[in-house]
Amino acid sequence: MKTLHNLKKTVVGGIFALTLVAVVACTGGADSADTPDGSIITFEPTTSQVTNAADSAAIPAIVTVAPVVGDDVPLAVDAVTEIEQSNPTGETIQAAYDGDPDTGPIGDALPEVEDSPAPAELVELTPAQIVEAQSLHLADLYEKAVQSVVYIVASSTRGVGSGSGFVWDEDGHIVTNYHVIQGSNELIVKFFNGREYRADVVAFDPNADLAVIKLIDVEHELVPIAIGRSADLRPGEMAIALGNPFTNEFTMTTGIVSAVSRTLNSGFSLYAIPSVVQTDAAINPGNSGGPLLDMNGAVIGVNTQINSDSNQNSGVGFAVPVDLVKRVVPSLIELGHHTYSLMGISGEEVDIDKRESAGLPGNIVGAMVMTVSPGGPAENAGIRGDTGERASNGNLIRGLENWDGDVIMAIDSVKMKSMDDLIGYLALNTAPGDDIVIGVFRDGIEIAIPMTLGSRPSIS
Repeated sequence: MKTLHNLKKTVVGGIFALTLVAVVACTGGADSADTPDGSIITFEPTTSQVTNAADSAAIPAIVTVAPVVGDDVPLAVDAVTEIEQSNPTGETIQAAYDGDPDTGPIGDALPEVEDSPAPAELVELTPAQIVEAQSLHLADLYEKAVQSVVYIVASSTRGVGSGSGFVWDEDGHIVTNYHVIQGSNELIVKFFNGREYRADVVAFDPNADLAVIKLIDVEHELVPIAIGRSADLRPGEMAIALGNPFTNEFTMTTGIVSAVSRTLNSGFSLYAIPSVVQTDAAINPGNSGGPLLDMNGAVIGVNTQINSDSNQNSGVGFAVPVDLVKRVVPSLIELGHHTYSLMGISGEEVDIDKRESAGLPGNIVGAMVMTVSPGGPAENAGIRGDTGERASNGNLIRGLENWDGDVIMAIDSVKMKSMDDLIGYLALNTAPGDDIVIGVFRDGIEIAIPMTLGSRPSIS
C-alpha cells in the first residue's frame, strides 16, 4: 500500500493543465514482488528454491496512477473522472504536497499493513526426477568430502596394514582408529589428489579406538572435513561411508543409520565405547578410521568395526559417535590423552526377569547396580550393589544374586533406560570431578543421591 505524496501539476495530452489540491488515498498494494515460497526438493538440499509472484489483496482504489517517471506523476484521464465521482459535492479537500512526506494515514486512508506471504507451492517430482536429484547430490557430496579423506598405510614389526582417516584441522591433524596405527613405526598418508606425506603419531585413546596423527611438511591446502552431531540421529536417516576398503582407494558406500545408543567393546579396554552408531552402509577392512557422513556430508561417526563371521560386510557396521570424537580428539591434541569420568559400579539393564525377581513395579527401568568398587565414587555416595554371594575376587557368582541392588533411573534428571544409557551419558556429558545427582529406586521409593565423579585409570 502506498500514499501518494508531492502530487504536482500534470499536463494531460498537452492541451490543458490541472492544478490538483486533494488528498489521494491509495488503498491496496500497487506492486507485486517475487518472493521465495520456501519449497525444497527432497534429496537435494542445494536445489534452487521455486519462486512465485505474491498475490496482493484487491482493495478498490480511488485513483488509478500510472508508473512514476522522474519527478512527475502522469495522471490518466479516467483518474480525473474517478476523483470527481468520489467527491460529488465538489468540496475542496486540503492536502500538503510540499515539505516532509506525511507517513501517517490521511482522512479515511486505511492504515498500512504488511502483505501476507504467498502460500508455498507444492512441487511434484516423478520417481525418475527424485532418483536423479539424489544421485546428483551424492556425487556433489563425494567431490567435496573426498578432499578431506585419506588413505593410511601403516608399517610395523608385524607387517603392513592400511586404513582410512580424515582431516581434522588445517594444522595437519588426521583422525583415525587406534587399531589402524597401533604399533606402527612408519605412516604414509595419501590424498585423493595424489599427494603423499609421512606422518607421526600424536596421541591415541584405546577406550574409544581413536587416534590422532600429524602430517609432516604439507605442501597443499588442507580441507578440514565438516563435523556434524550424533546425539539427534534417528534410525532410518541416510549414512554414507568414505574410505579405502580392501585397499580400493576413496570408495563411497551408502545406507542408513540402523540403530543408535549401542555400546561396543573396543578390544583394547575394559570399558565399552558408548553411544555407537550402527549402519548398514557397506564397511569392510580398510574402512576403519574413515568418516561416516550424514546426507549433508558432515561426520556423524568414525567407522571402527563390523559384525561378521567372514570379516566382510554383512550389513552390520559400527562407528564411534562424533559427539565422543569431539570430546576426545581436542584432548589428544592438547594434552596427549583423554580422561573419562568414573562412577565405580557395574550394572545391568532391568529386564523382565530381574524385575520379577526383585519385585519391581512394571514402570521401573534403568541400570540395576550389581557391584560397587571399594573406595570409589559410588560407594562414597552410598550407592548399594547386589548382596548376593561373591567369589574371592569380589565378583558376584552367577545364579546366586539377590537382585536387590539400587536401580539407577536418572542422572541430573535425565532418564536412564539402561546401563548403555548410563555409560553414554557419563562419557558424553560429564568430566572427572563433576558433581551430579543420581535418581535411585530403592526399597520401593525413589531417592536422590549426590555424587562427585572420579576418573578412569589410564591405559598404559
